[in-house]
Amino acid sequence: MCTSHVLLAAGNCGPAHTTRHKRLTRRGDASVTCLLHCTSRSMAHLCPPPQRLPPLLLLLLLVNSALADGRHECERPCVEGETRTCYYHFHAQQYYTMSRACYSCPDNLDDCSREECIVADGTSIPVLAINRQMPGPSIQVCEGDHVVIDLENGYISDTEALHFHGMAMTGYQYYDGVPFLTQCPVLPSTFRYQFLATCIGTYLWHSHVGVHRVSIFGSIVVRLPEDPHRGLYDQDLYEHVLVLSDWDHTPVETTFWGNHHVGNFAFPKNILINGKGRDPNSEVLLPLEVVRVKPGLRYRMRFIDGGGGDCPMIVSVDGHRMTIIGMDGTSSAPFTVDSFIMLSDGCYVTDRKVFNGRQMGGSIVQAKQGAILRYEGAPEEDPTETFEYDPNPIGVTVNPLKPDPYAPNLVSMVSMSSLQPFVLDEKVDKKFYLAFNFNAVNATPFFNPELYPYNRVPPKFQIPTPQVNGITFIYPPSPPLSQPDDPQPTVCLYGEAELGDKVEFVLIDEGNFINSSHPFHLHGKNFRVVAMGQLGDQTSVAEVQALDEAGHIKRRYEDAVEKDTVNIPHGGYTIVRFTADNPGWWAMHCHLVDHSEMGMVGVLHVGTREDVPPVPKGFPTCGHFVP
Repeated sequence: MCTSHVLLAAGNCGPAHTTRHKRLTRRGDASVTCLLHCTSRSMAHLCPPPQRLPPLLLLLLLVNSALADGRHECERPCVEGETRTCYYHFHAQQYYTMSRACYSCPDNLDDCSREECIVADGTSIPVLAINRQMPGPSIQVCEGDHVVIDLENGYISDTEALHFHGMAMTGYQYYDGVPFLTQCPVLPSTFRYQFLATCIGTYLWHSHVGVHRVSIFGSIVVRLPEDPHRGLYDQDLYEHVLVLSDWDHTPVETTFWGNHHVGNFAFPKNILINGKGRDPNSEVLLPLEVVRVKPGLRYRMRFIDGGGGDCPMIVSVDGHRMTIIGMDGTSSAPFTVDSFIMLSDGCYVTDRKVFNGRQMGGSIVQAKQGAILRYEGAPEEDPTETFEYDPNPIGVTVNPLKPDPYAPNLVSMVSMSSLQPFVLDEKVDKKFYLAFNFNAVNATPFFNPELYPYNRVPPKFQIPTPQVNGITFIYPPSPPLSQPDDPQPTVCLYGEAELGDKVEFVLIDEGNFINSSHPFHLHGKNFRVVAMGQLGDQTSVAEVQALDEAGHIKRRYEDAVEKDTVNIPHGGYTIVRFTADNPGWWAMHCHLVDHSEMGMVGVLHVGTREDVPPVPKGFPTCGHFVP
């Protein structure tokens, strides 16, 4: 596991650039450690049931135009009752960083800002990309807009699928984007995703195929006409969305398979902010992401963690404190911090006042990577200093990997509060214990029990397998949501909940073999974080159950914060609760790519087939063919 620090630096930097694509014109996204802003009016109306538009009306309302300044037409001030259909064309293809599109970059730094030039940190490697951008296009719409995305798979021989992380997809369950669970993977062809923007806040879209999401990702922002936090900030700018992602200097597939077949464990080498960064081992001063501000104003900043590696990111802003006002699509009670930590585990929204005075010269956002917080009137110069960071930052830090009730400056998710008052029932209808662990088993993707079983190969190759409850998840050959009559295998962790059940998950990191926390993500529903604790380097379901039965685990029933992704401390537990009111087949998994793609996944089935909308006409099918 690596630990990184992301700094936002104010002051000297080059001008921000405009990114355009022939299919979709937009402003370039901003990328910093994952902090996502989400606002909602009340828990009851967070994601109200959507209303479908007639197909003919959809065709008449498709929007694919751009405003004069390069913004998508749906990036607009939101007005009560005025909604649009917002159309996006996403072209997925094999691409390269530092390609011919970059001309003479980095020798000519102006070339680094050319259209379709993906610079990253100056390393030239093959990547998958949407519209030849990284991050991909930002989807920024208003409450009630109908979002339509045509995914064109331009790969030579690979599949694709998109997941809209944090969006409940109520009424649009078939577009949750999990191959072989909610849809078939998209072959080289075009597949239309659509949903109604009823979930308010800041979100992430990303690939849900293999390790593609390392470079296939982007932001989603759904705004309200009247925001409940409006009095806390002066400006909420479309370009103030910062997407952080981890970055390696080796093609991700090579690293991934090397980890699991040869034992060449490697962690991300760098952090990118909106696809930009500097290689700490290079003397080349590549352009950094620029966040433009005016002294004295308060800004809403939306931070999104687009990373998938085991690399926690500490986010701070030199010379400034931040007030967190939202996480994972829900508004939280304002909480002022010096830094926060992200491990592929959600989104935070902050507001920050930019002060007059010496800050004009330049302040730094810290993974040993930086972006520039550039004040109006500051010189147009690039900073030349090396970004430094403290792995144990001074001040108040939210979301530590190891919660400590005796450290008042380390604030866990259980200590954060929702904006709207909310009281949970003490009793639940269903309770599930989910044990995340690495186990010494002969998992057939990596071992042959006859030729090279786990206990006979040299120690270097004795690589434990990520599992949940001792099960390595294997996806079915066809999606049970859209093909419910197909026979399904039982090689998966599977839970059932009736529609309306009050559900509790006791998430446990048993801590065997590897010191790694797990960011747990649930599709289709947010949950309340009611308890969290670390018991040591290792624990077990039996130990957590015994503590709970003895009354040593206290739950928070009032105003618990709501999230869609939460960290499970190494050797500890996290307890979450939710009402299973969204029918469908929902994935739940560790959000680290290395873990989820190797089987650290489960499925929650809510309701019956009669509770979900009918399968869309002509929806693609897949499955085995064994005559």
